[in-house]
Amino acid sequence: VKALKPYGAFVEVGGMSGLLHISQISYDRIDDLEKVLQPGMQVKCMIIDHDKVNGRIALSTKTLEPNSGDMIRDPDMVFEKAEETAEKYHKHMEEERKQREQTARDLVLGLGDSLDGDSEESSDADPLADVSDSLDSLLS
Repeated sequence: VKALKPYGAFVEVGGMSGLLHISQISYDRIDDLEKVLQPGMQVKCMIIDHDKVNGRIALSTKTLEPNSGDMIRDPDMVFEKAEETAEKYHKHMEEERKQREQTARDLVLGLGDSLDGDSEESSDADPLADVSDSLDSLLS
């Protein structure tokens, strides 16, 4: 931890300075940042965003909390379990991403089904063929 500000802490990460915003320290509300972090303190945190254009890094320790509020009650325990908790977090995020993709795929496929309607034509029939034929006859 390089410096504390009312809105969070600046943490050196690989020679760059990253912001650990107060809202990203714990899932529980932090009333006094100095009771949780101090300048010079070694912390483990996750990089949650990296803006390469502006050279900004957003950090989080709350994603490493096994339970809400652990950063306030026992930050050393959070840092001890950081790798394990980060792995669980990444697995959870990957499962959510796959679920969103599946939901989107189901939605798109459902839209295709509604275009087919109740017709008995084959599934490779062009759903716009009737419209196209009607337009051709109107233009003739």
